Amino acid sequence: MTQKKTTIASTAELKKYNYLQVYCAIYQAGQTTRQEIARALGLSLPTVSQNLQELTDNGLIQRTGHLASTGGRRPYSIQPVSTARISVGLEILKEMAHIVVIDLYGSILFEDFFLLNFHNTTTYLDALCKWTNETVHHLPYPDESVLGIGIAVQGLLSDDGSVLEFGKLLESGIHTEDFSQRLDWKCAMVHDVDLAARTELWFHQDLVDAVYLSLNRNLGSSLITNGTIHVGNESYSSTIEHMCLIPGGKKCYCGKSGCVETCCSADALREAAGQPLEQFFFRLRSGFETEKEIWHTYLHHLAMTIDNIHMIIHGPILIGGLLQTYMIPEDFELLTKLVNDMTFFQTKSIRIEQSKCENKATAIGAGLFYIERFLQTLE
Repeated sequence: MTQKKTTIASTAELKKYNYLQVYCAIYQAGQTTRQEIARALGLSLPTVSQNLQELTDNGLIQRTGHLASTGGRRPYSIQPVSTARISVGLEILKEMAHIVVIDLYGSILFEDFFLLNFHNTTTYLDALCKWTNETVHHLPYPDESVLGIGIAVQGLLSDDGSVLEFGKLLESGIHTEDFSQRLDWKCAMVHDVDLAARTELWFHQDLVDAVYLSLNRNLGSSLITNGTIHVGNESYSSTIEHMCLIPGGKKCYCGKSGCVETCCSADALREAAGQPLEQFFFRLRSGFETEKEIWHTYLHHLAMTIDNIHMIIHGPILIGGLLQTYMIPEDFELLTKLVNDMTFFQTKSIRIEQSKCENKATAIGAGLFYIERFLQTLE
């Protein structure tokens, strides 16, 4: 009796495994045929056909016509339905919320902003979740196709990700349950910078070891090792922003002095310039000497930070966040030169690269939170 149950369970597991493997083969190929799937996976044509029918019935794949014949019947091509499942990324900022809806390949289907100052109150939560629910319900996709809502927050989360324990821009004490009680789909809170780095990994699949620096109002960082986001015993990847850069320097919100945060965040640049960033960069690009000196000092501090990072990990430095949207190729060339001029390691050039998704990386990463889980289980 026990042996029979084990056999049944094993058969069910094998069917589920084959189902997942067939779908993944189609997903990765983008377009393929029944014969190519069977050959790649080492499965029989009847087994592949059975899984193709089931995937078609579940709306995950579709036939897209016949290919040229190589003898015999022309094979039909198969491709995934990229919008069979969609996911929502909700980035919570101090003065607004940013929502993106992405398909199974991470492409943006919809994007919007909601001007709303953050407060850890029921009034704020009610307004934000009402807007989110209405936004998603009005999309031209079935409600049941929505996998979930990833919520990007600026701050450090508890080990289980259920509570925002420390935040500079957002107040601590906000719980995932505060959202799940109000949203019409399952949700999860995730550290914003790690989500942005996850997006870089998604679109830079050759990344092995790297560091992502988010030059937002407050600096953020994420460490990528062996092709994954490094997470130790905490719920976040790294806090490079709180390494001491200038001993005895400006007081940081963390309580220490001279942190990277006080020199390299967007707020630090804005305070040094004494003007809004839009005005500063307009004057910088117009050739004003004062702004050029401020910007060179900022890049020098950023170069010092990158050089320090390079003492620990040898890999590309990915630059994203608010300031990246203002930066031009010449800025990256100067930054690279400054690092190379000060670094001890002259044998390999420093790779400093721009984020592929700029200021959308965090919201996209929040959506990818559920896309990745779906691709691992198809559930």
